[in-house]
Amino acid sequence: MRKFDDITEQEMQDMELEFAPGCFDDFEGTQEELDELVEHIKEGFRSGKFAEESRPLTDEEFESLSETTQLKLLGMLDPNELPKRNLN
Repeated sequence: MRKFDDITEQEMQDMELEFAPGCFDDFEGTQEELDELVEHIKEGFRSGKFAEESRPLTDEEFESLSETTQLKLLGMLDPNELPKRNLN
């Protein structure tokens, strides 16, 4: 599996960003504000700004997330890249 850092600028520009159905259901604002937010997200993705400014979550930050969010994030990972843990 390729890592995000290995994606070229051209490949990044050719990608299409899709939002999960219902991901903005809890957004509290006008349609115009939502449209601006979506465009901001798309531009940050296209430009590579989000990749450049990203950083790993600390253990404390991860633990502060809801269990649902934790499971969603873990589900996005390649199981072959997870650290091996001894559960003894």
